[in-house]
Amino acid sequence: MSAGFDRDALLDAFDRIGRAAAQARAKLQIAVYGGSALMLASNFRFATEDVDVSKLDHPLPEWLATVVHEIAEQNHWQENWFNDGVAFHLSPLADSAADHLEFGSFPRDGTPTGLVVSVPSAEYLLALKLKAFRIMDPLRGETERLDILNLMRVVGISTAEDAISLLGRYFPLSAASPEKQQFLLKNMNRTGAADAPKYPR
Repeated sequence: MSAGFDRDALLDAFDRIGRAAAQARAKLQIAVYGGSALMLASNFRFATEDVDVSKLDHPLPEWLATVVHEIAEQNHWQENWFNDGVAFHLSPLADSAADHLEFGSFPRDGTPTGLVVSVPSAEYLLALKLKAFRIMDPLRGETERLDILNLMRVVGISTAEDAISLLGRYFPLSAASPEKQQFLLKNMNRTGAADAPKYPR
């Protein structure tokens, strides 16, 4: 089983990527989604197993492929811990500025910046999770349920109808046939969310 990692380990990995980019005279700008975005920017998610990022150039630049591989090997993380598989699921209606927040620049030691990381807004991240809605997943379902509950609290949504309306802002086709989301939202256990969820923290 691949090793999970926490916020500090991910920030250290971003420092290494940023340093490698600067040494290669490159500058990488990415948005981070899913659990890794929550781990970075919220006060209610503390671990993940991979980092879902916006679309990358393929094949990866040699400097990036090398540092990502080295980080995986040294930390015993899965080889594809840094991947852009989520890019296929992103909304073309999301605005790169209005629906994203700049999280930070790396490395954090004051040397030249090689990596700039953004995270989606709480509304956009909630819409992405509602579209996927994996709370029935035997491995990740409970984590997904709590992520959705906490994000609903952050954006001030309490009803299935309001959640579907938010989904429609980014994914109108999914919101046009929301039977699965409506059923799961109305029957989802509402206990266990953080007392005061924050995103971004």
